[in-house]
Amino acid sequence: MMTHEQKTRLGIFLTLATVLFMAVAGFFIVPKLRDPGDVFVIKFRNASVHGLVEGSPVKYQGVPIGRVIGLEVSPLDMNCVQVDVKIRPGLPVKTDMKATLVYMGLTGQKYIEITGGTPEAPNLKAHSEILAGRGLGERADDIISNIETTAKRITEFLSPENVARVNAFLENTQKASSALSDVLESRQDSLRNTLASFERASAEFAKATENFVPMTEDLDRLVRTVEANAQKTLGNISDRFSAEEMGQALKDVRDFLATASVSLKKVESVMLEQQSELSRTFASLGEAVENLARFSREIADEPSAILRTRKDKK
Repeated sequence: MMTHEQKTRLGIFLTLATVLFMAVAGFFIVPKLRDPGDVFVIKFRNASVHGLVEGSPVKYQGVPIGRVIGLEVSPLDMNCVQVDVKIRPGLPVKTDMKATLVYMGLTGQKYIEITGGTPEAPNLKAHSEILAGRGLGERADDIISNIETTAKRITEFLSPENVARVNAFLENTQKASSALSDVLESRQDSLRNTLASFERASAEFAKATENFVPMTEDLDRLVRTVEANAQKTLGNISDRFSAEEMGQALKDVRDFLATASVSLKKVESVMLEQQSELSRTFASLGEAVENLARFSREIADEPSAILRTRKDKK
């Protein structure tokens, strides 16, 4: 049987063991209770997480929402670093959120920035993966690639062949400008004569129009005068002659009127022919004006056409 002293020692040992167990359990449990939240996983592939340590902050658009609680290389993919983060409770983590690495000042330290997320997207469950966005390494590679491409294009553009081509193009442009100036100066008198001819043709056209209008009016007056004189003559004849004489006179008058009608028709046909001639003249003048306008537009739009015409003539 145990003595009283042994029982006392056993009680003291059990008490000390219980206190020690509670202290150790409290050491591990109390931080968990003081740091509530859900754990999520972020996998960074082909990217260095140097500068990211346990305790580094996790932010959403610059606002702290959690911290890093663990980092390890994925045993299934050596190019993947698995980062465990704890997000404070009450903040929904959406499936369309992205996590990227961001430098913290000039110290080289990094933190995780989470962006994106829409209210319509479903929430991620705890221990799910938050997709990694394009981080610093990928964007730096893009910048370096763009710089290299730009430098390569500049080098190709400044090659001796391209420089020679540019110089030849500038020389040809200068020669073409000089030749065009010479052609325009040589044809300046021709253009002036063409414009003067156009002005004279316009003046003659206006005069012909002015003369044609009085001629038409004179013809109308002539027809009206002939009709009035014919009626007056018939009235006088009916008063002075008998029926038989009147019949003969009417026959003569009819013959006279027929002859007069034929003459008037001839006059009218002549006027119509002149009118058609004037119309053809006006049409030709309009074509000349249109050709001159087209020629002027072609010179204004493409002055080198004059050079090609000159070469063709040669």
